[in-house]
Amino acid sequence: MKQNESSLTSLISAFGRAYHSQFDTPKIFDDFIAKDLISQKEYHDIKKNMVQGIQFFNKEIAKKYKGNPEEILKWITQVQLSPTPLARAAYCENVLQNEIKFGVKQYVILGAGLDTFCLRHPELENTLEIFEIDHPFTQEFKVQRLVEVDLKIPKNLHFIPMDFTKIFSYEKLFGKGFSYEKTFISLLGVSYYTSIA
Repeated sequence: MKQNESSLTSLISAFGRAYHSQFDTPKIFDDFIAKDLISQKEYHDIKKNMVQGIQFFNKEIAKKYKGNPEEILKWITQVQLSPTPLARAAYCENVLQNEIKFGVKQYVILGAGLDTFCLRHPELENTLEIFEIDHPFTQEFKVQRLVEVDLKIPKNLHFIPMDFTKIFSYEKLFGKGFSYEKTFISLLGVSYYTSIA
């Protein structure tokens, strides 16, 4: 992550979810809001970079689909970019929904990026508190983007800015209303970017 910039990974992840929601059948994980969090320019730039990088992903596919950027993009997203993130997100949210039936009252998302769970599940606004923890610049970007696309921030969504390369601060979590209730915590795709001291 570059100094003073939002996470590029969060944009690429949202791109993968948006592409899957719009173009793939069957859907493993339908994040129908992800497309709203990516500007047309960001979508175009990510698409262009993916297509131009096909040689890195697979030389045979690059040759097979030469001159057909849509097929190249489809192959990259369906084979390289999205399968693991989509599967783990679907699994995580299925387990969470089951745990809510058994009394989970709080959901902590470590490295939330442009996660849309709270927006896709307005029915949980009065029963589940959601705490998104991520780098301050990534959270600023997300909040700004939500305002830009006129998506209301639900009252049960709490943003906790935190740099995972530094010490985890429980005080920040409790300062935003976290309590000693049954809690579900997700850590999807973040461990790649942290170092264990």
